[in-house]
Amino acid sequence: MRMRAMLVSLAAGALILGCGGDDTTGPPEPQPQPGELRVLVASGTPVGGVVLTVTGSGITSPVASGGARLYYDLSGGTLNAVVTGASLSGEILRITVLDVAQVAGYQVSVHEAAGTSNQTLAPTGVTLSVVR
Repeated sequence: MRMRAMLVSLAAGALILGCGGDDTTGPPEPQPQPGELRVLVASGTPVGGVVLTVTGSGITSPVASGGARLYYDLSGGTLNAVVTGASLSGEILRITVLDVAQVAGYQVSVHEAAGTSNQTLAPTGVTLSVVR
């Protein structure tokens, strides 16, 4: 009887040790995808210039799009910029980031805007967005 109890115990132990064995707790974490995000402008009035701030982690290498001119200061996770052009619309700026999948973590705000005839535009009339 003792032998039988010991064999049952050994078999149960082997069964328990044989279960699992996979030390993963789920799917692997997604890897960061470095790349570029785009800043878009939209307005009912033609835009000739905009003063803006983009915030988010790991912003580098801002570049103006579509013939626009870019003047900027980049410090930490904050990009302060002036973008000017004959008529800005659609994509005005590209920024390089550590992970494009984290696009929701980047915010852009308008401080000042001017029309193509150098008239002041209300910042509320100019919409900026950060997209992939």
